[in-house]
Amino acid sequence: MKQLYEDLWVSTPELSVCETESAWMMHGFLLQHERGNMLISRVENAEDHQTIAGLGGIIRHYLSGWQEAGPGARQLQQRFNSALYCHTRALGPVSAFVEADDTFNLAEVHCGSFHLVPTPGHTPGSTTYLYASPFGKTYLFVGGTVIRDGNRWVTLQLPESNETDLRKSLEFYRALRPDVVLMSVTRGHPGWCEVSVRQWLALLDEAEHQPRDCRQRVVV
Repeated sequence: MKQLYEDLWVSTPELSVCETESAWMMHGFLLQHERGNMLISRVENAEDHQTIAGLGGIIRHYLSGWQEAGPGARQLQQRFNSALYCHTRALGPVSAFVEADDTFNLAEVHCGSFHLVPTPGHTPGSTTYLYASPFGKTYLFVGGTVIRDGNRWVTLQLPESNETDLRKSLEFYRALRPDVVLMSVTRGHPGWCEVSVRQWLALLDEAEHQPRDCRQRVVV
């Protein structure tokens, strides 16, 4: 894992090859919260699991979508006795890999400052996490709702994507003011990007007008 900020780490990229595409990369994030470490998204690398142990383990693991579930999620749950959370509409496919400890379908605040916001569209159970770090930056974990594909910002169209819901979620994003955008999947780009307000609004416009059709391909 690599340390990004005083309280935030990113996992070793996990490569996944589409049928006719170059590799996509999956990313997970360790957030050091005052009430205990939290993991967001997918971390399958065994060396990263060791790093997590060295940082004190995790108390909670949050998935942004069903694609982030994998064997590693169950291993982490068993190793650290951590609670796994996902959206209710992601529970079915997540359950093929790991048992969730709790689900949600409305916006919630956990541990006093960690915001869970359902943002359907990319998938029915897509979720965004928002956290204002005491070290000064606001982190926005967008999962796969908007991603960096090389030098472009795009949205991904999967078989279960809903364009109407996605537009509503992107409109909600426009009211937010993150300092750092953290993505669970990218291609040819790291899983995080610092943004100004102007850059944030511009990338949302770009992503909305550049859907990437992955309906016939396996992305992760």
